[in-house]
Amino acid sequence: MKFNLFLGSCILAIAINISITSAHAKLFDGPVDQLPVLERVALREGKVIITGQKGEYVCRILVTSSIDTVWQVLTDYNNFELFLPGVTDSQLLEINGDRKVFEQFNRIKTLIFSTKARVRMAITESYPQKIAFNFLDGDLDTLDGTWLLEPVSPYPSAAPNQVLITHQVNVEPNAIPSRSFFYNIYENTLEKTLVAIKQEVEERWGIRDEG
Repeated sequence: MKFNLFLGSCILAIAINISITSAHAKLFDGPVDQLPVLERVALREGKVIITGQKGEYVCRILVTSSIDTVWQVLTDYNNFELFLPGVTDSQLLEINGDRKVFEQFNRIKTLIFSTKARVRMAITESYPQKIAFNFLDGDLDTLDGTWLLEPVSPYPSAAPNQVLITHQVNVEPNAIPSRSFFYNIYENTLEKTLVAIKQEVEERWGIRDEG
């Protein structure tokens, strides 16, 4: 009898431990919670996270919105100049199913000079998780990467109310005197671009909520 009670207590303790472990894991299995602590804190403060160097970058930002609204902003190719910094014109040229081609013109301004740049990109859309882009031609050597969208819930089992946007990019300049100078400008543009996307997404989402 004592052995049975002891065995039953052990089984109960194991079950409780498994239950607690599962619940604990569930609390920390979201896309933001899997990141390093400093990145989690920065994202929840509304900051842009940029890692990498010399043309290979991973950027993240957390926005309050639905996946659909983020998708609408990232695929609004004909209107990028209305909300993306430095973009002077952007046009969708071809549509073939989930593959699209668009052309974008940018103005790059520094304290030293001002110049224009053109890129033509092939886009493959995998709604609603991923947008992949590949450089076709223009004033760069390489510009390839992805946009990844992941819904974020305030707590386990709750409906998502935020989206983690992860932007991975590989960029190589055309023939220029200083590659490091180009990368400094590009990194600064990356941060401004993600901030602008966050602002545009949350503005559209806010207008939708009010409606």
